[in-house]
Amino acid sequence: MASISERTFIAIKPDGVQRGLVGEIIKRFEQKGFKLVALKLLHASEDLLKEHYIDLKDRPFYAGLVAYMHSGPVVAMEHHPWQ
Repeated sequence: MASISERTFIAIKPDGVQRGLVGEIIKRFEQKGFKLVALKLLHASEDLLKEHYIDLKDRPFYAGLVAYMHSGPVVAMEHHPWQ
C-alpha cells in the first residue's frame, strides 16, 4: 500500500491546455488509480522553469524547452496513488 507521502507531479503542457485536453488527461490518470489532490493553472515564469528543468541545463534542447513551456499556460497537478 502506498503511503500518503508518495506524490506524483504532472504538468499538462501549453499545447495540451490550448487543445482542450485537460479533462481527458486528468480522467486517464484517475483511471490508472491516481487521485488528484491539487491543481493549478499558471503561466510559469522563466526563472521557475529554469529551476524546474535545472538537471537538463547542459542538454542542447534546454533553451527551447524553457521557451516552449513559457509560451502559454500549463496545468500543474499533484496526484497520489489511491489508498
